Amino acid sequence: MSPIRILIAEDHAMLADALQMLLSSQTDMHCVGVAPSGQEAVELAAHLQPDILLLDLGMPGLDGLGVMRELQAAKSATRTLVVTARMDSGSVRAALALGAAGYLPKNESGSELLLAIRRVAKGRRYISADIASLFVDDAESQNTEHKLTSSETTILQLVGDGLTSKEISLKLNISEGTVRKHRENLRNKLGIRNSAEMAAYAIRTQSGTTTPGEL
Repeated sequence: MSPIRILIAEDHAMLADALQMLLSSQTDMHCVGVAPSGQEAVELAAHLQPDILLLDLGMPGLDGLGVMRELQAAKSATRTLVVTARMDSGSVRAALALGAAGYLPKNESGSELLLAIRRVAKGRRYISADIASLFVDDAESQNTEHKLTSSETTILQLVGDGLTSKEISLKLNISEGTVRKHRENLRNKLGIRNSAEMAAYAIRTQSGTTTPGEL
């Protein structure tokens, strides 16, 4: 199997070097380049077409969110894994809304980053437990009066396991429209905006089959 091709977008040279060394120690990963600015990240992503972009949101010039907007407009197949010091819910929500496949703080361990890369390369999402907890805090502070029905709780668990609406409908033997309605109710009750945020919430609150971080 071909190694996972990774582009690093990081303006701090020492951190970029450390990331390169970490990736070079893995037989299933290959760093195809390093971009020290947002605009270079866009250009290299278009030229090299990596599988994954490791992206810092605090890039000089065009910031990380701007990079994601450019990639989204270009319909890039590269999946973005955000690795940043920004831990506020606004940045996380914005990145997920722009299609980020994963979100990790810069102080996360190397083993966590490698796990995230492998999950994202397989088409899954990956959000660290610290990031996921933001959605729980927001939901609990804004929606403590709302109680989930048993059906909504089941849907939430399945979303956390990574199932699509179609897969959930087949598993529960209900219509896709019913699943979508439950998901809409969950978004309204929990104050979350999209499937990625819902899955992040599920990760933090479930004690069942979902592995923390994996969506």
